Amino acid sequence: MLPDLERKLLRILYNYFAQHRHMPTMTELTIKTGRRDTEITAALRHMEQERYITWENKTGTQHVILLEGWERPSSPRNTPVDTGHPIIPTTPPGSTEYWTDY
Repeated sequence: MLPDLERKLLRILYNYFAQHRHMPTMTELTIKTGRRDTEITAALRHMEQERYITWENKTGTQHVILLEGWERPSSPRNTPVDTGHPIIPTTPPGSTEYWTDY
């Protein structure tokens, strides 16, 4: 799970790039996050270590490349909770009754 600043930066980078087709400048990131350049740089480096972005030329944020646009889930989803009772499906797999019976 990413810390708050990294998660916020990831969403800003993803959405900004989707709208403008280029990455935001450091000034734009400081305005959007309310954080200092040093904090943003440290967060971007952490995101690079976690393989969410690549940032080879660290002279500016225009060189950031997104590898993943969303945070990875911290725990597997749709994992059944062991209640000690067997799980019995209410409808057989592939049944279309849900869509046809009103």
